[in-house]
Amino acid sequence: MSSTQSNLLDPTMTAPWTLPEPLPDVPGGEPNLLHRTAWSDPANPLRVEFKPWHDSPPVGSWTERVDVFLDDDENNVIGFREWPLPMDPDDYFVEIAADKLPSGEHELSFIMTNFAGVAARSFPFTVTVDKTPPVLATDSKLIFPAEVLPPNKLTARYLELNGDELRAALPAYVAPRPWDRITWYWGATPGTQDQGGVIELDDRNYADPVVVTIPGDLIRSRGDGWRYVWYQAQDRAGNQSLRSEPVELEVAATPIPRDLPWPSVEGALGTGEQQTLDPLIPVNGVVFVQVPESAVIYPDEKVWVQWGEPGTLGATRIEQPVSSGSRRYQVEMRYLAAHIGRVLPVSYGVIDAKGQEHPSVQRRLQVQTLPSQRLETVQCEGLSGGNLSYNAVPTEGARLTLKKWPLMTTDHWVLITMTGVNSSGQDSSIEALRRRAVTEQETYAGIGFGTEVRVLKAFLNTLRRNAPLTGKVYVSFDGGKTWPPLAAPNFPLLQLTFIE
Repeated sequence: MSSTQSNLLDPTMTAPWTLPEPLPDVPGGEPNLLHRTAWSDPANPLRVEFKPWHDSPPVGSWTERVDVFLDDDENNVIGFREWPLPMDPDDYFVEIAADKLPSGEHELSFIMTNFAGVAARSFPFTVTVDKTPPVLATDSKLIFPAEVLPPNKLTARYLELNGDELRAALPAYVAPRPWDRITWYWGATPGTQDQGGVIELDDRNYADPVVVTIPGDLIRSRGDGWRYVWYQAQDRAGNQSLRSEPVELEVAATPIPRDLPWPSVEGALGTGEQQTLDPLIPVNGVVFVQVPESAVIYPDEKVWVQWGEPGTLGATRIEQPVSSGSRRYQVEMRYLAAHIGRVLPVSYGVIDAKGQEHPSVQRRLQVQTLPSQRLETVQCEGLSGGNLSYNAVPTEGARLTLKKWPLMTTDHWVLITMTGVNSSGQDSSIEALRRRAVTEQETYAGIGFGTEVRVLKAFLNTLRRNAPLTGKVYVSFDGGKTWPPLAAPNFPLLQLTFIE
């Protein structure tokens, strides 16, 4: 046969086909692409098949021959076969060795030379052979975010702040093509075969930068410790690139339990759930609440301290520490003063990056009552040697005064009574100052110095002379909600003798 076409196409010679068949055509893909398994296994070479050309094979000791050639060059024979007649119906094929199939798009044709020596040329069959694997970048390691590399540490906190996933850029490799597949692996050894996922490029995005997205669930399911991630590219024909260089990551993706133990109150005594605080210990009535260093709080999270039951008198929420980065929070005097003699809850909370609040364990704080030696006794004007003379009392009554007490606020209520002995020998009392809130002025000046408080002379006239007269002060520190019993005033008594 000559190097040019010497045999005219014979309309009876249908184009051949291959076994395995070419892959289905896809947008942007090579036409009739042969998968590499069609030519890569020497034990299973590619078969070029064709239809029988005899309706009734001739009888006799004849042979016929088929020459398969490439790309319109009848001299470029890549496979041939001779058969004795009659041919078995299953014998209409020629096997083609892999080294006879160069890369590229090619036409497969054959010439059948019959028993009489007459040659007939078939129509061509187009196939594409791809023997070139993808070539990765010289530095093929996946490129992880700066927050992860260095120090090659992946934490649960990072996943929490980044949509519960880890994204890595894949360095651009040589000549990506539509329908390339990127398979990535995540496991405990540099050569791990634990597949993580597959990214398939298409005819629209194959030239775009490739990002490997590793879900948090997968990361956690494969455990903490040193983990390795690498990838490999494969084209549509099944040719695989070399493996990328693995990236080593120290994984600590198991969420740290949100441990938020109770806070402590500076100056308070006790290490258990309940602490006790003398309200006069804090300087200037200011209390400091300390959030423990062991509390799991991340740098960008907001922290607040809750003092008292929300919505009740003396409760407050403090959202700013005393200084940036500190875990110390200041509670103002008036919020301490409202809880004198009571137990209140003290806690804190953390607001995470998603806006979710995490409350701490509560601590209970017993604020002690004010010590009696620090409290003033109500004073009565006109006393002489511990006696109050009826005759010396002005017509409008005896004036009473009470100096301010520690931590005094307008949330405090006060009641002042005077108790003497009536003509029947029974105790007789009058409310010189009925239960009411302390005024703003009184927090500076005390009781009775601005607005007069008096014991009416008419009441005093009902009492026995030369008998005891007692002034009693009751203070409610929680806005009049709770009071000491009438028999046990919480301020020192004024004890005098009432005379004529």
